[in-house]
Amino acid sequence: MKKKRKTCLKSSQQQITSSTTTTSTNYYYLPEECWESIFIFLVKDKDNDFESLSVVSKQFLSITNRLLFSLKICYTMRPLLSCLFKRFTNLTSLNISSYGGDLNKLLIEISCFPLNLTSLNISKQRHFPADGLQAFSGKITTLTSLICSHMVFFNNSHLFLISDIFPLLQELDLSYNNGPINIHSWKHCNGISEEGIAQMLRKCINIKCLNLTGCSRAKLFGINFVVSNSKLEMLNLTRTSVDDETLYVISKSCCGLLKLRLKGCDYITENGVKHVIKSCTQLREINLRGCSKVHGYIVSYMVFSRPSLKMILAPPCYCFSPKEMKYLSSGGCHIC
Repeated sequence: MKKKRKTCLKSSQQQITSSTTTTSTNYYYLPEECWESIFIFLVKDKDNDFESLSVVSKQFLSITNRLLFSLKICYTMRPLLSCLFKRFTNLTSLNISSYGGDLNKLLIEISCFPLNLTSLNISKQRHFPADGLQAFSGKITTLTSLICSHMVFFNNSHLFLISDIFPLLQELDLSYNNGPINIHSWKHCNGISEEGIAQMLRKCINIKCLNLTGCSRAKLFGINFVVSNSKLEMLNLTRTSVDDETLYVISKSCCGLLKLRLKGCDYITENGVKHVIKSCTQLREINLRGCSKVHGYIVSYMVFSRPSLKMILAPPCYCFSPKEMKYLSSGGCHIC
């Protein structure tokens, strides 16, 4: 009798275990679209780090492979390029700024793979990889964003090449050094002129975002923005030689600007800023920090004259009481 009871108990435990396994299995096999949404939510604040999820199962590995859109390549990864590109089939962005080898050879090798890249980061290099980019552009024609900032040797001929081989560009970063001017930034800035920037803008007619931080040689006044480009939405002229005349030209032809950054521009005054505020009717953000010739009163003028503004990084001479600041910010514009 006891033996029979033990057998019944064992059978009952097996049923419970089987039921639990079946239930957990049913929960585990969610549609892959659901898992994708869950994974994206889990890693959204972790720079899309799917590594811990990918080791759970083959299914999770397959899903995370599809969710990786950006890849940073270092020198030790070069022998693995074929495996990496076969594994991550949805890549749209490559960062090779930390690659310590020959960039020309790397870009030529990358061009042999059927990639649909829209963004390429080749910044922090001593020399511009002209041959590699030409081979790259011959096979990969979908590029819309190019970051070639902090390059020691960069000149107009490189800008001409960029405009010839990447006509679909919407974003171009030519910035150099956010700190004081040094010998390397001087070499970089000295190689770029108004002529080079103008030709690039004429050919790359879809440019929306242009970063010229530190390009102090080019005053930009000689650029006919009307002919060159009227689609600019973000223009970064931090620490350039831009002046009031240049701002007048820009404001008349680039009236669709959303963001304008003029930090450390020593040649502009409130008159130039007024040109921008009057003409750029959609402007949301303007940076005037370090603009020593711009008077502080311009802040209140900007707030009341351009309702679209959501952020003002004020010039060094502005000074308002807490009550005045509260009043100026009441319209939804953040002033700092």
